[in-house]
Amino acid sequence: MNLANQIRRALLARMGADVPIYAHVALTHRCNMRCRPCVLWRRADKSSELDVSQFETLAGNLAAVGVTTCALSGGDPFMRKDLPDLTRAFAVRGMDVRILTHGVGLGEERIRAVIEAGATDVSISLDSADPAKVKDLYNGVDVFDRVVESMRIFARLLPRGAVPIMNVVVSRANVGELPRLVPFAEQLGFYCSFVPIAISPSEEECDGFAAVVPDLAIPPQEFGIVERSYSELLRMKLRGAPIANSSRFLKESVRYFKTGARDWACDAGRLYFSVSPEGGISICHNFEPFARHDDPDLAARLRSPELRAQMRMQREQCRGCMRPCWAEMTYAVKDVRASLEAFRLSLSARRRR
Repeated sequence: MNLANQIRRALLARMGADVPIYAHVALTHRCNMRCRPCVLWRRADKSSELDVSQFETLAGNLAAVGVTTCALSGGDPFMRKDLPDLTRAFAVRGMDVRILTHGVGLGEERIRAVIEAGATDVSISLDSADPAKVKDLYNGVDVFDRVVESMRIFARLLPRGAVPIMNVVVSRANVGELPRLVPFAEQLGFYCSFVPIAISPSEEECDGFAAVVPDLAIPPQEFGIVERSYSELLRMKLRGAPIANSSRFLKESVRYFKTGARDWACDAGRLYFSVSPEGGISICHNFEPFARHDDPDLAARLRSPELRAQMRMQREQCRGCMRPCWAEMTYAVKDVRASLEAFRLSLSARRRR
């Protein structure tokens, strides 16, 4: 994680500049796993994905806008054999590049190639330290040892200052073991990030990302477990445990589980936006694109009052979420305590490495 980039983004936000600083770039919707909470793979269409040169055009436009950090995701980005070239396209333009992957059976050669191409961080999904639970969440596929092996390789090869994250999707299956996952991740050289599960209410209302998995929803009679687990996570974070979430995000996650409400003002389209594998740029995946990857006037359009008004309407229409990649970015640049926690996290990562 580039400290200079972090300081720059914080200063811009403090000065009131609505500068997009983060982009979530989906390279593909393809995935070789069928995890129970996810249906994104159903949207996969290899023929419509941008090629390397097109992603290079996108990277140039993002850099011109002021984006300092991008997350390359999927599906799973390792489904793209040209992932090192795609990583390099963003890295050579000065952006911190985080790879979001399930980490199943990647192997040292492929991991090394991506890091040498410029990847500065990684987020790997692993929701439990119990192999049987992980197998169930992966629809009966035994992947635990393969994910852990990828985590060990990344931890060994990533550059100093990296903040490798173990993404934990919090559901009924694992809510009681959350505090135990922090030392488990730490032994592997990783920080924990806890993500409240997103469950689609029905197949008809599915947004193409969250699956209909009612058995993973946390029922009201188990909210006490949520409160106990998150209270312990907050105590652990205060003591310096490797938890990537801000204290505010952890507190608001409890409220989100209990009421479905979220108490933060989304900055989608202002501080961050999404890019689809086809090159559509939108404030987030819930909305239609407002631009394309090759739009030469992207920076000017983002400053236009008409587009800003359109984005504001979209944010007001949204039912809200608790996605860390969105909420934590808002906190990190607009909430003083969260900003300080993010800065301390960067410093601790340098010491740990």
